[in-house]
This record gives sequence, structure tokens and C-alpha cells, in this order.
Amino acid sequence: MILDLVQYITPMDPVGFDFVRVGQNFDGGYVMVQHDTASRIAYSLGINRDVSWDLAYASRGYTVFQYDHTIERLPQSDERFHFFKLGIAGSTNVPENFTSLEREVVRLGHGDVHDIVLKADIEGSEWDVFADIAVDDLRRFTQIAAEFHGFDKVHKLFWYRKAREALIKLHQTHQVVHVHGNNNSSMKVLGGVAIPPTLELTWLRRDLCDFVPCARSFPTPLDEPNNPNFADHMLGRFSFA
Repeated sequence: MILDLVQYITPMDPVGFDFVRVGQNFDGGYVMVQHDTASRIAYSLGINRDVSWDLAYASRGYTVFQYDHTIERLPQSDERFHFFKLGIAGSTNVPENFTSLEREVVRLGHGDVHDIVLKADIEGSEWDVFADIAVDDLRRFTQIAAEFHGFDKVHKLFWYRKAREALIKLHQTHQVVHVHGNNNSSMKVLGGVAIPPTLELTWLRRDLCDFVPCARSFPTPLDEPNNPNFADHMLGRFSFA
């Protein structure tokens, strides 16, 4: 089961692009492809106490639309920030105080925009979001940086099926170009594969460039451990073919 899932998140190198760290050191920063969009629109799902990723994009002229139902206000403001006290869920089951990504794209008037940058750290809801989203809506996002939680639950059939559905859909439109293990939890050996329960994955839309086999080893010099009190997870090439 784990070998089935990792085939969809094996990183490749994007031809013609470099990488940059966006956001602060340690937790809250993401390694992303150095690529700006014409619309200068970014969605940030899950804020808590950190807006360093948001501030970095705002400084580059992006308008950042932010979602988090667990906080009353942002820890830091910026004129390019637009905050909504709403969680993000899948489109087939939207609880009170939540909304869906598809619904927000329409509500914000971005129905004709196809170069949005997306960051998501929504504590497990990412599986429902990406499993439910329509492929045409997924193609709106040029780049997606997100935490994917719960790989240690792969033995649970319901979780596995949901995760597989989400990863297959993402893999259809986007390619993983960077992987980093969140070191706030220890590595697990699942089906003979050493893998962190939570992975930070950066996806780039497939039509933006060609991709070649990855020549990098993870973590890269741009990576930082989420928790500076522990060693970062050594993932190597993260290829299991």
C-alpha cells in the first residue's frame, strides 16, 4: 500500500527552473519553484501563528487570500492580505464554519484565473480537498505547496483509499518537484519503506515545463528542519522504483 502511494509523489526535476525557500526558517517555510504568475494571486490555507510564506508572496506583489477557522485574527497584517475565518474542507462534505476551495474560487471572482499559487497546511483535511476537487479546478493552480499528514495510517483502508484518490488526481495535473519530511514526528517504517508521517510536498503543473529524473538528495541546502531541536529527516532520493 505504501509503495503504491509513493509512486505518485516521487520527485522529478523541472527543466529550466530553480528553487527558492519561501517563508521563514524552520516551520512555516516551503521550498518552491522560482516562478511568478501574471495574476499575482495566492491562496494560503491554514495560518495559525505564521504568515511568513504569505508575507514573502505579498512582498512580490501578490494578493494573498487566507483561510483559518481556528484563529480570530492574523498574527501580522499586510495591505495585500485578505483573511477569512473559515476552514477549508472537501466539496462533498462542508461543515459549519468551513468552505470548499471551489466555492471560494467562484466567490472571489477567480473563475477565469488559471495561475494561482496555493499553500495548504490544514491538518489532514488536504486529503478530502484534493480527492474531491474537480480536475479543471485543480489546473487553476500553477504550484501547490502543502503538508500531507497521516502516512502512518496507511494500514487503515478508508485512509488509504482517500489518500490514493487525492494523490492520483494531483499526479494527473501536477508533478512533485520537492519533498521534505516534517521532523516533529519520528520516521516510520511502513512496508519496508522509511517515511515520515507528515510530508511537505511541492507540486508544479505539468504543462509549465518538462521534467527529468531527480538528481537531488533530500533534504537540500534550502530545507530547514521544522523543529530545530531535532535532526532533519534524511530522505535521500526518495525514489522507490
